[in-house]
Amino acid sequence: MREEYQGFIEQVKSLNQVLHEKYDALLNMESQELKEKLIPTVGVVETMEKMGEEELKNIGLIVGVDGSTVRMGGAHPHYVEIFQGLAKTTTGEDCFTQRIYTPLLGTQSEEDGNKIHNQFLAEVEVDAAIAAIEEHHPDIIIMDGGLLRYRIDCGEKWQKLQEICEREEIKICGAIKDIKTNMISEALGFGQQFYDREILAGKLERGEIFLVHEEQNTKGKEGFSSAFYRPSKHNEVVGIDVLQSQKENLKDLCRLLYTLTPRESRGVPYWMDIVDKECKVTPALLETLLQENMDRGLLERFFVSERDRRN
Repeated sequence: MREEYQGFIEQVKSLNQVLHEKYDALLNMESQELKEKLIPTVGVVETMEKMGEEELKNIGLIVGVDGSTVRMGGAHPHYVEIFQGLAKTTTGEDCFTQRIYTPLLGTQSEEDGNKIHNQFLAEVEVDAAIAAIEEHHPDIIIMDGGLLRYRIDCGEKWQKLQEICEREEIKICGAIKDIKTNMISEALGFGQQFYDREILAGKLERGEIFLVHEEQNTKGKEGFSSAFYRPSKHNEVVGIDVLQSQKENLKDLCRLLYTLTPRESRGVPYWMDIVDKECKVTPALLETLLQENMDRGLLERFFVSERDRRN
C-alpha cells in the first residue's frame, strides 16, 4: 500500500489489537459453555422445527408492517422529510400511510426534529397496522423491529394498537434484526460492553431458540416477552418479542418466523423482505414530488443544499 497511507495502516493494526483484547475471551468461549452459563439466570435453549404445510395453512391471514423515510435538503431546519408505512397481507392487499415533515413550519430545535423523526416513522407503521386490522381482519401482525420502539416513540397510538390486538385476539410480534439489548452481557458480568447479538453470534445452531426468563424482561422491557433464535446459515441471531399478555404465543410465532426465513438469507422472514422493498421511499421520489408540486423559488430557497448545487 502507498506510503502516504502509513498512518492509516498503523491505526488499523492498533484497532485490530484492541478488538482482540476486548472480544477474545467472549469469542473463544465454546457454545456449550456459554449455554450452561446462561441457563440459570437468563433463559433456556430449545430446538425448533419448521412448520409443515398443514400448520401453515391453518395460520390464517398474516400482515407484515414496515416503514421507510427519506430526507432532502441541508442542515436543520432547511430540510423536508417524507415517511411511509406499509401493512401488506399475505393475500396481497396493501395499506399505505404517509406523512411529510419540515421543521420550517414550527419552532422545533434540532433535537426535537430527531425525536419527531422517530415519532413519525413509528406512527406511520402503527397507523398502517391499524388500517390493515380494520380493512382485512388479520390473525397475525409482524412488525419490523422490536415492539418497545413503538411504545417509546408513539405511545398513544401504540396503546391503541395493543388494545385492539388484545381485544380481537390478533397475535402481534416484533421481528428484530438489529438487536441492541445487553441482558446477556450483564448476566455474564460484562456490564453493557456487548450487545446480545455479539455474544450469541455463532453460539446457537440453526433452528435453536433462546427463550428469555420473565424476570429478565422486566429490565426496561416491561410488558413484553422475548427470545433470540438463529434462522439461517448466517451465524448471527435475530430477536422476537410479543406482548406479555400473549406470551403463550411466543414459541409458535418464533417457529412461524423461522419457517418464513430462507436458509441462505440474512435472517429476515421472506414476507418482511417483500414488505420492506415495496415500502421504500427514495430520494428520487421525494425530489420529484417537490419539483412537480412546489414553486421552484421556494424549493431552491429552503430545500436545496449547497452540496446539491455543486452537483
